[in-house]
Amino acid sequence: MKNINLLFIITSLFILSCTQQNKWHTKLDKAWLDAIIKKSDSSYTKPYYRTDFVTASYYQDKKDSSTCQVMKDSAGLIRQIIIVTKNIRTFFGQYYANGQLQAHLPLDEFGQYHGYATYYYMNGTVQSNGAYKHGFKYGKWQNFTDKGALISTEEYNADGQLVKTILPQ
Repeated sequence: MKNINLLFIITSLFILSCTQQNKWHTKLDKAWLDAIIKKSDSSYTKPYYRTDFVTASYYQDKKDSSTCQVMKDSAGLIRQIIIVTKNIRTFFGQYYANGQLQAHLPLDEFGQYHGYATYYYMNGTVQSNGAYKHGFKYGKWQNFTDKGALISTEEYNADGQLVKTILPQ
């Protein structure tokens, strides 16, 4: 009986630690990012040559073979974060200038969008939501105004092709 209780406790702790590691926030969580940066072994910053990003800072953690890439705009605001572990993208977050998350995009074991996703307007209301299946939109997707009213529902097939659009009545 003690072995079963111990197994239950260990399993529960493992599941809790996995869900805590993959948690996401609709606003940029600076404490979470600071914790990642503090555990890094080395870092460097370089100019980035896209119009929406000016610099890219890289924080490497050799212990877990991960790299955290933090992209900033010309005002020094974080606009994108990418975490890669063992050459697989494990986190992707793109942010508006006010720190609002632009989209929650869960990833599969290959680093492709997979699972229930939500896109946001700058004011934090939901812009659209639906599911990805290994990188492709799949099933029903809902689109909303910035005030939260339903604009349309789109249906996608298994190949990610739009099958039909349904307008509210």
